[in-house]
Amino acid sequence: MTRKTLTKFSTCNWLHNGHVTNNNEKMSKSLGNFFTIRQITQRYHPLALRYFLINAHYCSPLNYSVVQLEGASDAIFYIYQTLKDCQDALLQLQEEIPNDGKPARTTPDAKKCISKLRNEFQVKMSDDLSTSLILIGAFLKALKLVNNLLTMLKKKQQKKQRLLVIQSLKEIEKEVTKVLDVLGL
Repeated sequence: MTRKTLTKFSTCNWLHNGHVTNNNEKMSKSLGNFFTIRQITQRYHPLALRYFLINAHYCSPLNYSVVQLEGASDAIFYIYQTLKDCQDALLQLQEEIPNDGKPARTTPDAKKCISKLRNEFQVKMSDDLSTSLILIGAFLKALKLVNNLLTMLKKKQQKKQRLLVIQSLKEIEKEVTKVLDVLGL
């Protein structure tokens, strides 16, 4: 393809991987064990496919399997359900969030979580684009903390503690969303 052709299609993202296998067997038309992206996205959400693809290192072989795609689909559902629950809660609590321009105060756990997520993201992306390692560890812990904070909101708390929980949710949600944006999820 020429640069002119690429510009014509406004291609700005490339995905590279090693050989593609199907359940650890070479994938090919002649063996009849291949699938098109269109066929896969008719069965799975495109974000589940993208999640599946970035879970393999770009230099490694990519093993297509229904089990892995199901796992990717479940993971995408968990991520976006957690974010939706968080955004719904923040929308209902919007009046309680101060809009004074001061930096948001968060719980110590949230501060640690955000710092770890930022640091781990930088380290993993700097280490030969280790995207598969980004979506575990601090990222999953951030989602778990969001769910824990949402549970805390349902309990009676002092106003000051409640505000810390709300601001913590808002700040963690921002960081998780940044990671997802960079990864195209």
